[in-house]
Amino acid sequence: MVNLFKKGFIYLAFTLLILVGISVESAHAEDGYSENLIPKMTSDVSEFGKASSSSNLGAYPSWKAFDGVENYSCGGGYCAWGTTQKTGWLAYEFSSPKAISKYVMHNNGSWPEKFPNTWTFEAWDGSNWVVLDSQSNVTKNDWKEKPSQSFTFENSSYYNKYRVNITLTNSKASTINTAISELQMMEKTSIPSEPESITLDKNNLELFEGDSEKLTATVSPDTANVIWTSSDESIATVDQNGNVTAIKEGVITVTAQVANTNLIAECIVTVKKQGNAESESITLDRNILELLEGSQDKLTATISPEDSANKKVIWSSSDESIATVDQNGNVTAIREGEATIIAKVENTDLVATATVIVKKPINESSSAILSITLVNGITKEYDVSNTILNNYLNWFDSAQGTSTFKFSKTISPYKKVTEYIVHDKIASFEVREY
Repeated sequence: MVNLFKKGFIYLAFTLLILVGISVESAHAEDGYSENLIPKMTSDVSEFGKASSSSNLGAYPSWKAFDGVENYSCGGGYCAWGTTQKTGWLAYEFSSPKAISKYVMHNNGSWPEKFPNTWTFEAWDGSNWVVLDSQSNVTKNDWKEKPSQSFTFENSSYYNKYRVNITLTNSKASTINTAISELQMMEKTSIPSEPESITLDKNNLELFEGDSEKLTATVSPDTANVIWTSSDESIATVDQNGNVTAIKEGVITVTAQVANTNLIAECIVTVKKQGNAESESITLDRNILELLEGSQDKLTATISPEDSANKKVIWSSSDESIATVDQNGNVTAIREGEATIIAKVENTDLVATATVIVKKPINESSSAILSITLVNGITKEYDVSNTILNNYLNWFDSAQGTSTFKFSKTISPYKKVTEYIVHDKIASFEVREY
């Protein structure tokens, strides 16, 4: 008798241990999810969201699946969504995007055959329904044994609208063939780390009506979710992947916001009519530029019309071993030869070019006679070194800097004079080497 009692006690303790283990595991599985995000509804529309369905019978409107009552029947009436159809969908649209990754269906009632057998849980991305979860062969006995069933899946994307799309019900033939007593939706509450910043790859974007372009957001840390919005969707729209589509002429702001924070980045989007494309152009102040090895000069680009939203010019050289150019248009001569400098308006096919001719400088040790004829017919001659000659040639070609060039001239063993030649007074000049 004592042995039997001991065996019974051990068995009971083992059974309790298993039950406790199951209870703990079940509780742990629920960790990391929010409470139901759908507030109790009394009609299809509230300040928090909207309920809708493919169809419903009069006493079974869509909102009754979100009325906070988990039973099919209540108070002599019905507290469930229901339809005469054997297929259909039930949806809820939040007023702000949510990253739903769990839903619970409550189907407490005397008619489990009315409840879904096969369905998908879907999200609307603005163009298509995205399947997030699918279930099949959930029989009426399953609903009878477990009237409340929860389903989880991985989802980090934010959507406004979600639905249960039922493709098979357990009903054979009834007035109500498809029903859901209560539908709840939850988010994961665990956040890997606190977002610190967000930036966009473009601060300004110019599009023509009907065109599309993608904006890319960089978030630190990169696990944070981004919510995209347009300040005026009649001018340009943006989807939750950052794809901007131009609708009509105007200017709007696209905002990328880190979910659940105040961190934002913005891009000014200018939409133009297609006809405006022909009026835009880019020109350079010079088409040909002559430089000596090692010297520099600047090219200036002009974009028309003046009110063009895109003013950024991308500079490049066809051969950087001959001449280079920085992003301010400064050209540096490297070695003898010819290269093409290209100025392109960013994000367009508009280009302008200039030919750069690089020459070798005259040997430093040589000298030359520089003969300058002025507009009044007077000719001035100077015995100059190569350095002075090169300086004079650069000064004359660039027409920049001071308006005069200074020459020192010896007129006797005891007397030197300094003469200034005015750029605008030079009619011609020639160089004679010796």
